[in-house]
This record gives sequence, C-alpha cells and structure tokens, in this order.
Amino acid sequence: MGFGASLTESSGYVISTLPQEDRTALLQALFDPEIGLGLNLLRQPMGSPDFALSMYTYDDLPEGEEDFPLSRFSIDRDRRFIIPYLKEALGVNPELLIMASPWSPPAWMKTGQSLIGIEGGRLREDCYEVYARYFVKFVQAYAEEGIPIYAVTPQNEILYAPPTYPGMLMSAEEQARFVSEALGPAFKAAGLGVKIFCYDHNWDGKDVVLEILRHPDALRYLSGVAWHHYGGAPSAMSEVHEHFPDLEMWVTEAGNGRWIGRGSFSATFREGMREAIEIFRNHASALILWNIALDQHNGPIVFENTANHGLVEIVVDSGSRKGRIREPYRSGWYVLGHFSRFVKRGSYRIESNTLAGSVGHVAFVTPSGEIVVVVHNPFFSTQRGVVRIGGSSVFLELPSGAAATIVVR
Repeated sequence: MGFGASLTESSGYVISTLPQEDRTALLQALFDPEIGLGLNLLRQPMGSPDFALSMYTYDDLPEGEEDFPLSRFSIDRDRRFIIPYLKEALGVNPELLIMASPWSPPAWMKTGQSLIGIEGGRLREDCYEVYARYFVKFVQAYAEEGIPIYAVTPQNEILYAPPTYPGMLMSAEEQARFVSEALGPAFKAAGLGVKIFCYDHNWDGKDVVLEILRHPDALRYLSGVAWHHYGGAPSAMSEVHEHFPDLEMWVTEAGNGRWIGRGSFSATFREGMREAIEIFRNHASALILWNIALDQHNGPIVFENTANHGLVEIVVDSGSRKGRIREPYRSGWYVLGHFSRFVKRGSYRIESNTLAGSVGHVAFVTPSGEIVVVVHNPFFSTQRGVVRIGGSSVFLELPSGAAATIVVR
C-alpha cells in the first residue's frame, strides 16, 4: 500500500515558518512520485496528539457541559496548520491515502472528564454512539474540504494512559464492542466506505489483537491491524497473519530519536533500515513514520520531551518565527526513500534467501514487473557479495551501516 509519515499540527506549524518557495519545494520532495520520495500515505491525528501547539479535540466544552447532538463540532482548528498542507500534498500526489487516529475523545465523553490519558479514564458507555457519530462528522467534514479519509483506527495506543498528553485506555473487549456496536454501524448507516483498523499499538500486544479479532461481531467491520514499533518484534504481525490472513497489517507509527544511539544519524539509520526490512518480511503492507517535520528542539510539543526526530528539522528563529531547513535531512527520510521511490503501490514481496548471519534484505515485484531488492549492512565492517536475481547478478560492496536499492527491469 505504501509509505508515509504524519503531518501533525507541530509539523504543519514548522512548515508554515518556511518561505513559500521552500514550503512548495519541501512538499514536492516529500510527495512527488517522480522527483521526490513519492510518499503516498499519511496518518493524521484526530485532534491533538503530543505533537501539537496545545491540547484539543473537535468538540471541547467547558467543564460540566455535554454535547450529545454534536452541535459544537468543528474542525476549524485544523484549518490553520494541517488542512492547507494536506490539500497541497494531495495536489502533488493524488494517489495519497489518508488514515486518521484519535489520541482522545472529547473530555466530556470520558469517565475522568480529562483529555490527559492517566486522568481521563475510559470512554463512557453512554457515549459509544455519540463518539461514533463524532467519527462520521470528522470524515464528512474532511471530505467537504476535498480530503478523503481512507481508514481510521478507534484509538491510538490503547494500552497506554500517558501522564502528560491526550490518551485513553481501551481494553480489547471495549474496542471490539465500540467497533461492532457503534463505529461500524455508524459508518455503514452514513454510507461511508472508510476502513477500520484495530489496535494501533505495539507489537508486544499481540494477544490483545487476537482477542479483538476473535470477537464475532467486530471482525466483520475490520479491514486490518495497525501496529507501532516501540515494543515487541515485527514477527507479531506474522503470527496474527497466520490466524487472519485476509487482514492488512500496517505499521502506522514508527518514530525514532534520541533513544537510539543518542539520536546520531548513523545509529538511527542503521536501526531504521534493519527494522524496515523486518517489517516487510513479516507481512506488513504499509510503513508510516511519525512527524514529517519538527523544529530544532524536536517540537513543538504539549509537554517537556525532546526525544523524537521528524523526517526534516526546521530551525525556527524564536524572534521572527522564520524557519530554514537544516540539511542533511534526518535518517528517517533516507530509510523511507530506499523503499518509497522504487516499491510502488500494488507491489508484492517475493521470497529472498541468504546465508545465515549475512546482510539484511527484502525483495519485491512491482506492478510493472520490476524486481526491487533493498539491502542493508547492519555490521560494523564492510560487506561484499553478489545479489543474484534470475539470470542477473549484481556485485555489492556495502560499507558498515550502508544500504542499497537494486532495481532489475
């Protein structure tokens, strides 16, 4: 299906600080399939994640008030730093597909009456139906802006209640019930062909995924499983695939930053390539990294955390609020590029073998019949070898940590 990242409010804000010509050039470099990375997927937060200028949803109310008719629902907050760039990205690449994930429902829909995960509690049972209509209104409002939503997940990171930013715990039973009793029927009644992916959390929660999928009424509304990479191993996707081979496996958030080799380019690139190869060797059909762009402090963010990297670092002057792109780009840009520029939507992974303990690799056949092989040297010494594809052979000499993409036409 493709490759992408997230155009968070933080990303949109720092992009807005660039001169117009630099903004245009950056979006072309990201999304243009001919001259750029050709990214064709975006995962958009519904309301604020941690990377935003402040916390918000689309129906925030004074404490003690409720809005079951959703009469005060509005996506106006997104019109400043998100919607304009989504439209421009779609103009650069009309094949772009957008999925959406909420970090929290409006506070009044939660037992704890707070957006913050650890304080907010869970989705009120009497709010299942209104929260499903909230999703419908979001999809319809974005469609009116010319931005179609391809898929949603019911909740970001259902097993984590963050102490400092929006979030919400959701058990397997709660998610299965919300999908089967509210969200799925609401989409069907509204005539929306939006896909629903469950879970949206780490590989180490495989048993939770299986519990959701084994719910008899939820499965009929689900098209896939969304995964994150912060815990567990990619093999979890293969284990779920064995039980549910018709479901898509998407990695919807794979961030990197200071926790990997103190954030050095070499360490984050090495880890990113190693993991991306394993992701596609374990039945994933999509890889979406985290923020498209962040500033020199790895923000803005709603709490004190500067660990994450964007694909691009934009240095924003604190006085003038004018920005400039720092080059080279962050390692995630190049990790995606080794795949996204060559492995087109509709490609299939094909089997590729190697000697044990050798370089990492994954191979694809594209819709046009090209064979694409991505090779990465994870070792701390140069590796030399031959890649054989049918009757063709390519000699490679890969320095430590280096990657190569081979295309056979």
